[in-house]
Amino acid sequence: MTDIAMQLHIEADADTVYAAISTTDGIRGWFTRTATADRDVDGLHELQFPGVPEAWRLRITEAEPSKRLVLAGENGPWTGTQQTYEVLARPEGDVTLRFTHSGFPAVDDAYRDFTYGWATKFVQLKAYAETGKPAPFFTG
Repeated sequence: MTDIAMQLHIEADADTVYAAISTTDGIRGWFTRTATADRDVDGLHELQFPGVPEAWRLRITEAEPSKRLVLAGENGPWTGTQQTYEVLARPEGDVTLRFTHSGFPAVDDAYRDFTYGWATKFVQLKAYAETGKPAPFFTG
């Protein structure tokens, strides 16, 4: 299995960053405008993307507010993969976000597309968490 691993510094507090990755309003602020997100373990995140007929579903398997969120892909190309967000508070009051998307079966074209995709989406996440101004990558 192959993993995507990224880390970024965000000049926002842990509560703000966690809300951006774990709530409906947060996800709509940087990722896709058509999203819904439960907050508790066993709840769902459902993300809709332009041109994709069915929402991608992610099951919450771990949720530690302001610290850690783990989502398991249930359908679409993320089936069988896991996304782990670790929000690490820094003494300065900002955070380091560590992200791992694990369980890809191979380094193929889809894996390469998702690697690039996450890098571009995290630019949006960082800007949203730091400014509070919504600018979702997917708007349709």
